[in-house]
Amino acid sequence: MTTIADILNLPRYSDLRLLTNVGQTDTDQTVQSVEISETPDIEYYIPNGVLLLTTAMSYADDQQGLISLIDSLIRAKAVGLGIKTGRFLGEIEPQIIEYAEKVNFPLIEIPNNYSLGSLLHQLLNQIWGTRYEEISFALDIQKKFFNLLLQNATNQIIINKLSQIVKTPIILLNPFKEIMEYSKHFNHSSNPVQHYVNQIIQKIHETNKEDDSFIIHSPKGHEIQISLVPIQVHSHFPHYLVVVNPEQIPYPISSFAIDQAAMVLSFVLFKNEKVSESQQSIATEYFKELIDYHSSSDPSVRSFELNMKYGYLLSDYYQVVHVFSQAALEDTAPSLNQEERLILASQWLQKHIPDYFTNGLVLFFSVTKETIILIQREAPDLDEKLLAIRTQLNDSLNIELIFSIGNPYTDWKRINQSYIEAKLVFDERKSKLQTQPIIHYKDKGMVQLFHHLEKNDVRFFCENILKDFAYPKDPALIELRKTLSVYLGAQCEIASAASTLFVHRNTVKYRILRCEEILGHAVNSPSHSLNLRLALALSEEDL
Repeated sequence: MTTIADILNLPRYSDLRLLTNVGQTDTDQTVQSVEISETPDIEYYIPNGVLLLTTAMSYADDQQGLISLIDSLIRAKAVGLGIKTGRFLGEIEPQIIEYAEKVNFPLIEIPNNYSLGSLLHQLLNQIWGTRYEEISFALDIQKKFFNLLLQNATNQIIINKLSQIVKTPIILLNPFKEIMEYSKHFNHSSNPVQHYVNQIIQKIHETNKEDDSFIIHSPKGHEIQISLVPIQVHSHFPHYLVVVNPEQIPYPISSFAIDQAAMVLSFVLFKNEKVSESQQSIATEYFKELIDYHSSSDPSVRSFELNMKYGYLLSDYYQVVHVFSQAALEDTAPSLNQEERLILASQWLQKHIPDYFTNGLVLFFSVTKETIILIQREAPDLDEKLLAIRTQLNDSLNIELIFSIGNPYTDWKRINQSYIEAKLVFDERKSKLQTQPIIHYKDKGMVQLFHHLEKNDVRFFCENILKDFAYPKDPALIELRKTLSVYLGAQCEIASAASTLFVHRNTVKYRILRCEEILGHAVNSPSHSLNLRLALALSEEDL
């Protein structure tokens, strides 16, 4: 690595003069390249780490313009500005030097006897001579890590090896910013790795940058610089290599070496994901077979056994939860970004589902990008746990999951029935664009028989039976309709209906009397109650 300080300390450049005070400007930044330009808008055409050489001819009559140039070079992450004096500028004005010191930007005076072209080539030779050693070392590292790849080394071995080479602590994070592996530096209880990761997540949230350097604090309160290196396993959601104290990495180890290690690590992570996907696809294919076999009406086909090795459990409780994103309710094909979110959401569920459901099983359909959760132990707080999962993944991936749930069954041979119900719920919510986070399957019974009738005929039936309660808009009628529905559902028991509605018994009595006045008959007579319940169920779908 070559810095401005290194260049100025070389005897051959002794006549180059640093105009800004050493204590006031940063001369220890690495010079990545050298450019010559007289263009005021040069910031749009240079890479990071440039030392810019110029005669400043554009500023001969107005040196104040150099302040804007310095600001633009800082935005472009240049490391310094060298100005050749004598031809266009006699001397650089003191206020320009004072401003450079104020913004911590090195300003170098180049004597008139220098050819900027010759100086450019000399400096590049100096930089690239150093770079050759760095590149050679980086290639050696690449060879070591590819050997680890061929030896099927684990992530832990690779992280420890990289940490040993760069002589600084290393942490590997997954796309959810969760810890996958970390070097031995964090094994001591007084130096917990989660302490660092919590601060990194907070910094990312505050700055909205995921490929930058941050200052965080050690458990003892000391300032520590960390660098985040994205590792591209997915296009939009990378893993992260966290390098602690990158400024202390000894020469000739450089960003080249870190990049080489990150590239090899991306291959390892990609390979591990594909192996996991292959194992997952076997379990998913078995689930498809289980569904197909037990949906068959052929007794000879239905001789299927539950295979325990895929995570299935002999239990008296089975319930299927269909998981997809809210964006899937639209008819447009999901983008690559959305597909990656669904894949990662499934991976997160596979890892964390035991935290929510004991013996829960996660299955992913790679073609449709749908996920199935098979619950194999009764979960009384099912909805609360699903909402907690939804919140967690919304925070981590900015994805809004929706859950369509089939009925629970006591026999594993009826898992297919719960699955069919969950899919029916999803298909119905998709056709009606229902965006509620959780919808349970409800057995429609006789209502199902009316689905093939003309909609106008169904509407006429409902209006004829329910009168003003068929499709009410008035709040008072809506409240009476609700009371009527609950009352009939409670088998016309006033006490039970009052308890469900959280009102007094007399309130229920009064409301039912009002309903009977509007309907023109008693609601609890067998000749009317069946039609009333059926009409309420049919009209519910269009409210």
